[in-house]
Amino acid sequence: MNNLNLQSILNWSIGVGKLFGIRIRLHITILFFIIPALANRGMGLMIGLEFALAIVFSIFFHEMGHALTAKGFRQKDLEIMLHGFGGFASSSGNRTPKQELLIVFAGPLANFILGEALLLLARQMLRAPGLTGDLEYQWILISTIGSLNLWMGALNLIPCLPWDGGLIVTALLWYRMTYTKALRITAHLSLVLGPALFLYGFVTRNSFFELFGGVAAFTSYMTLRNTGGIRFGEAFEDRRVRKEEIAFKKRQADKREIYLGDVIERQREREEQERLRKLLE
Repeated sequence: MNNLNLQSILNWSIGVGKLFGIRIRLHITILFFIIPALANRGMGLMIGLEFALAIVFSIFFHEMGHALTAKGFRQKDLEIMLHGFGGFASSSGNRTPKQELLIVFAGPLANFILGEALLLLARQMLRAPGLTGDLEYQWILISTIGSLNLWMGALNLIPCLPWDGGLIVTALLWYRMTYTKALRITAHLSLVLGPALFLYGFVTRNSFFELFGGVAAFTSYMTLRNTGGIRFGEAFEDRRVRKEEIAFKKRQADKREIYLGDVIERQREREEQERLRKLLE
């Protein structure tokens, strides 16, 4: 298979409709969630498929949090793409740093809300008398999905690109500098934290940390490569330049204040001399 055919397959997705005016698409890699369930590894076929679909729904709920918040800020071309490594919500239109911050944070917040709601509901139902074995297992599964949503929300707040935590850091830095500079600072941070997370996941056999760390390392590297290369001293250099600019502006302001003070003093002297002249006439 040549590279062109491979690329066409990787770019393949299908639209499945709209919700609240937001287009929803499924990428072919969504099968990464479904195939293990169909392979019936470690759990029954239906339970495995149910678990896989619940994960996909959790990701969708997360992205819907982003998309609905963006819609509230009148962003256009709203779309959610679900793929084998998670999903993303896209839109077009200008954003302020505050809008970016709120749109990004809405995703993890949606996971926290869904997770707490499922856990609360499952705990209440599991305390009910007369639960059969199958029904009890279903509520245990719902409780597991609730805990998973809390984990998803928390891991997404890790300050690494492309995850929401990294985008939140970028939005906060955007208040004080250009978006590109903010993004590059976050990418340098991600290039340190990403491999560390991957190694932690590898040592502890935690696939979530391996996934989050591996994707963070790759994304941060590509971001830096496409925006000027890796320069870890860049943030400190920019800080030095900003300090020099502030010091220069202060010197200019001091000079202007001294000059205006001299002008005012000379004007007062002229007025005083004129007053004395009139008195002596």
